[in-house]
Amino acid sequence: MSHPRVNKPRATTVKAVPGQAMIETVLAVVIVTFLFLVLFRLSQMLTGKIMLEHAAMRSARARTVGFNDFMCKKAARVAMIPVAGKRLWPEGDEFDYSMELARIPIYMGTPNGAVANGVLEYEAWHSLKIEPGGGYNSRVSLKNEWFDLEGEATIEKNYQLYLTDQGR
Repeated sequence: MSHPRVNKPRATTVKAVPGQAMIETVLAVVIVTFLFLVLFRLSQMLTGKIMLEHAAMRSARARTVGFNDFMCKKAARVAMIPVAGKRLWPEGDEFDYSMELARIPIYMGTPNGAVANGVLEYEAWHSLKIEPGGGYNSRVSLKNEWFDLEGEATIEKNYQLYLTDQGR
């Protein structure tokens, strides 16, 4: 028994153009780099938002225990140190954390802005807008060339529940 001859279709071959792989690689690298940079910027925005809400909470907490506006602003600024950028004052080694930690209580104890800036100052502190609020709420916003972010916090006035008047 003979089998009929079947004509198989010929496989078509695509000829590679010289440099085609290099062009494809360049395009892939550009797209991956762009996606990485977008994700990096997004992570910076999310970190900034979390830190702004933390700073607003610290400011509202300072308000609930009776501190004035200046003290609330200092509490918010100290809460923003991890993302505050370059330290402007004191100048010197940026990685001297023990010096920074030692200066924070001194900064918190300063009586006015001029003395406070002479103790500790960071680049992003000038971009912060801190509104301690009249009640027990606080709003902190940050504006820079890339994004505008805002954090807000409110604390209930419940100190009467755990503080006594000490016999007054």
